[in-house]
Amino acid sequence: MRPVSVLVVDDNSSVRAGLRGLLAASPDIHVVGEAWDGERAVELTRALQPDVVLLDVRMPRRDGVSAAAEIALTSKVLMLTFTEDHEVIRTAVDAGASGYLVHGAFQPDDLVGGVLAVARGSGIFSVGALDALRGSPAPAPEPTEAPDLGLSTRQTEILELIAEGLSNGEIADRCFLSEKTVKNHINRIFATLGVRTRSEAIALWFRGRTQGRGR
Repeated sequence: MRPVSVLVVDDNSSVRAGLRGLLAASPDIHVVGEAWDGERAVELTRALQPDVVLLDVRMPRRDGVSAAAEIALTSKVLMLTFTEDHEVIRTAVDAGASGYLVHGAFQPDDLVGGVLAVARGSGIFSVGALDALRGSPAPAPEPTEAPDLGLSTRQTEILELIAEGLSNGEIADRCFLSEKTVKNHINRIFATLGVRTRSEAIALWFRGRTQGRGR
């Protein structure tokens, strides 16, 4: 299979160089270009059609979150930034980002694995980003009902495991199912929820649980 093509977007040239160096170490990834602002990122995405765009949040001319909405129409978006603001994280996911990693909260191998996972259609999030999607925790860990998203009991169970970050293989082991059956369930979950990616499904799941706590 051909390497995953990646566009690196950050307004800091040192950060871009560092990211290129990390990604170049993997034979499964090919960096096809760099951009230093959101406007240029959109232009290069149209021209190069990369599989994955690594996108910073705060940049001149156009920020990464607004650019993500256009870029996600043709490429997977992985936000890679120092910004941990919960509203920014939720807005980025709503705009179509498949993942959100915060500098300093992951290891070099995590970045390579994250890019490959996003290219395959999975989502990857730093702990702080997951906290943002879950919403503020309740003062005491009271049990909450699973949100009613129109899913079967088995589909709800699988979606909860997806939200915990488990892979298809790990879900299959946990539920004593074949990996093919898990994939079929996930396809039906996506169709029912009207989503295309794990990150969108995770966002719906956590919003549902947060609303459930507020009722």
